[in-house]
Amino acid sequence: MTPRPLFISTFCCIDHPLDTALEILSLRTSHVEILSDGLHDLLSDSTACNEYPFTYSVHAPCSDVNIAAINERMRSASVSVLKDMLAASARIGAEHLVVHPGYTPYELVRNRSFSSLLHSLDDLARLQDEHGVRVCVENMGAWECCYFRTPAFLPELTARGLGCTLDCGHARLNGNLDEFLAAGQFCHVHLHDNGGTADEHLACGGGTTDFSVLWKKLPHPAILVIETKELVAAEQSLVYLSSLMNGEL
Repeated sequence: MTPRPLFISTFCCIDHPLDTALEILSLRTSHVEILSDGLHDLLSDSTACNEYPFTYSVHAPCSDVNIAAINERMRSASVSVLKDMLAASARIGAEHLVVHPGYTPYELVRNRSFSSLLHSLDDLARLQDEHGVRVCVENMGAWECCYFRTPAFLPELTARGLGCTLDCGHARLNGNLDEFLAAGQFCHVHLHDNGGTADEHLACGGGTTDFSVLWKKLPHPAILVIETKELVAAEQSLVYLSSLMNGEL
């Protein structure tokens, strides 16, 4: 099996400043996805990215952004943040920006919130063309307030020319990982594991996901990102997934 680049998300070093996180990861990989949140906020300072010859992808902020907000000022502000994120991603040479699809705080206003989400997707389709960075919308886990929990949402992305990030751990929680893999409409993948009941972001092979089957179904051009909570789990995932690629497991 042809070796494939394995990115590591800075999520596993989120308690360190970005420059320290990149230094730590430089000893383990040359491919990094920056979770642009907290201490790793690229809109605050991205200069550390220029110090390393990494291949980058970027994950947009998870906090303070909701592209499905009913309040138009909040929705527009969220899209504006993502516009700035696309520009920042382009500056560091990242080809993909991962975006969460938002949520509704109240079930009774879900229809209005969903309309806001579709409006934001239209905006993002235009903005990705302006900046030359692919927007990849990520499937969410088992939180009922969130959108995009099943492959049924994929046509909304395809119709707008937007990409999809398949989060394998989230799909595992929703019991539809096989359905997502069968759909195959994703260009970006988050790899982590769990026991099927909580979004634990364990090392690959450390939960109940059958990675030997999953690995064979991943589209070859897709960007593969290890997204674990702990650095040691990222290291374990590198060893485990490299063994899969080499046919040792």
